[in-house]
Amino acid sequence: MDRRRFLQGLGAVSLLFPLNPIVAASTGFDDYVKQQNAGFNQYKAELEKDFTAYKKAIAEEFSRYKNQVKDVWGDQNIGSSSVLVQYSKDLNTRSIIDYEQGALTVELIEDKGAKGVGAKLRKALVAIADSTVKEAYEKDTLVQNIEKRIEREASHQETAKVKSEPLISDVLTGVPNPSKQQVAAAVVEVYKEGQATTRPSVQPGQQVFSFSIPLDKTNISKKSEQFKPLVLKYAKQEKIDPALVFAIMHSESAFNPMAKSHVPAYGLMQIVPASAGKDASEKVYGKQRLLAPSYLYNSENNIKMGCAYLNILYYRYLVKVENKESRTYCVIAAYNTGSGNVARAFGAGTNVSKAAVSINNLSPQQVYDTLVSSLPYDETRNYMKKVTPRYKAYQSEV
Repeated sequence: MDRRRFLQGLGAVSLLFPLNPIVAASTGFDDYVKQQNAGFNQYKAELEKDFTAYKKAIAEEFSRYKNQVKDVWGDQNIGSSSVLVQYSKDLNTRSIIDYEQGALTVELIEDKGAKGVGAKLRKALVAIADSTVKEAYEKDTLVQNIEKRIEREASHQETAKVKSEPLISDVLTGVPNPSKQQVAAAVVEVYKEGQATTRPSVQPGQQVFSFSIPLDKTNISKKSEQFKPLVLKYAKQEKIDPALVFAIMHSESAFNPMAKSHVPAYGLMQIVPASAGKDASEKVYGKQRLLAPSYLYNSENNIKMGCAYLNILYYRYLVKVENKESRTYCVIAAYNTGSGNVARAFGAGTNVSKAAVSINNLSPQQVYDTLVSSLPYDETRNYMKKVTPRYKAYQSEV
């Protein structure tokens, strides 16, 4: 509300209680500012409550589901950023897609000497081969439990519909959107290269029957083409090199559209709702939001938020790094570990501005070498070694 409209609203009252117009306007404007501040503080408090509830839900649901899996399988394999593990409702059958190593495995628990195990394995293989991302999302008990709790316990979340995109069928067939017949034919062909194994089950009198087939790594690398239009769109919007987006996506998830890690981070670019998701949602929506799993398993949303976060790192947090190549190296590290840890690598505590002074006195190669040798965590040092060559390779492709 501007001061003129505010004064107009005071017309009738001022006839009874004459006020100096300047004082009245000033007082009204101050009240308006107080109301806005109060509203902002209330929203902030509600959002903190949402994130507290989310973190509690994550801890409880991950722990519960891992224990359920362990009771049946003797391990706690719920997948990783590059490995998708899907269970049947009774947990007795699971499919494992390793996007990085290039392998698809189906396993089931049956009585020793059970008949028809081969047919059941083939059925499970065809089912996962023909699944869409939407179907995989709907069958993921852990993710569904988290989503339901967010919907029930949070007030400021963003959800979305997950798309019916290929999960692995495009990799198996080499076709972007294959038909069921093409998928079935591909499974028959690759089945010849498969390997069957058995091992003892933790369940008395039962065994784990397993069948693995190789995935064409060339086709896995081509999976990036599925997301190219979105990468180009949002990289251009956020003024980020699309090659950097592809290199990070490749390193974060190996193009696993249902990627999740223990952090947890979700989707192609492994967005962490409690950190990068906060910054990116504030840039996109004008205020911080809790990004639910369904939102981040929508490939467009995930790429949009990943590009927004790269923009924040490049043009805000690390903007004082003058050389573009040096700044890109710092952005790669910061995407994995945060800009504060980048500053630590240059002996500046968590002060990025202070670190920039040191960085600006180094060559890009010296900046890279310092990051690889001095970042606080092995994970990030190795991350630099993975992303950087991929970034340079993708520059010749996009």
